[in-house]
Amino acid sequence: MKNIAIMGAGNVGIYAARAVLAAEDMRLCGFIRRREDAVEGFINVPVAASAEGLPVLPDGVIICVPSRRSAAAAKYLLGMGINTVDACDLHNELPRIRRELHEAAVHGGAVAITGAGWDPGLDSAVRALMTAALPCGVTHTQFGPGVSMGHSAAAKAVAGVSDAVSVTIPAGGDRHARRVYAVLKPCADPAAVEHAILHDGYFEHDETQVVFVDDIAPHKSHAHGVEIVREGFAFGEAEQRIAFEMSINNPAATAQIMLAALRAGFRRRPGCYLLPEFSPAELFSGKIENLL
Repeated sequence: MKNIAIMGAGNVGIYAARAVLAAEDMRLCGFIRRREDAVEGFINVPVAASAEGLPVLPDGVIICVPSRRSAAAAKYLLGMGINTVDACDLHNELPRIRRELHEAAVHGGAVAITGAGWDPGLDSAVRALMTAALPCGVTHTQFGPGVSMGHSAAAKAVAGVSDAVSVTIPAGGDRHARRVYAVLKPCADPAAVEHAILHDGYFEHDETQVVFVDDIAPHKSHAHGVEIVREGFAFGEAEQRIAFEMSINNPAATAQIMLAALRAGFRRRPGCYLLPEFSPAELFSGKIENLL
């Protein structure tokens, strides 16, 4: 039985805690968050500002903070020999982040899994399997429509923004448009806020529209989805096609995948891994024969 803590108590953190409570091989030993008051719905679960502040030092931590803060959090935990998993979605930066976390993990004698949400993460594993089956071909990934947690967090972090939601809109051919609904803080400059969002790394490569609203609630949603299609040939046989489609509760799916990855990490040597490097049998507690 592994003692697991959750870092963060937002949408993903709450679902991650529920996932741990439902796991037969794990025990929820606490939340790590800046505010040390009890988390709603988990009154009897300890809360501390640091891992060492919990009554029991966790064996592993599911990191549920914005992607731009996840690597620093992982390094701190790995230095104490605590296994970590995160859902960092900074795709272009993951190779560098992985190298840094690998060094920290080896030094701390622990295991880190990074980029282990549903994309990157589950979708990455699906694309790997598709490529294995059709080695010569092309893969297309189309997201949405749905709310992107990473893009929403980036928009909310912009100075002058009180709250924000970023909606992903499929645009065809692996392209996506973004519509950001934002609530301004008093005296904030709309033009400056819009400029900061449009030039943020999360948005600068996509067509993005910023819409200022008084109430963000009508635009919030946990629904999201993806369609992945690979077309190509194997052994010279052309016109083969593999398709994968998913409609999900974004934070719930992300949390469950991270828990599965953390479980797999306990079976590996110290270092940093990506989700496609694990076999399916490592990701769940049941018998692989039950899936045949």
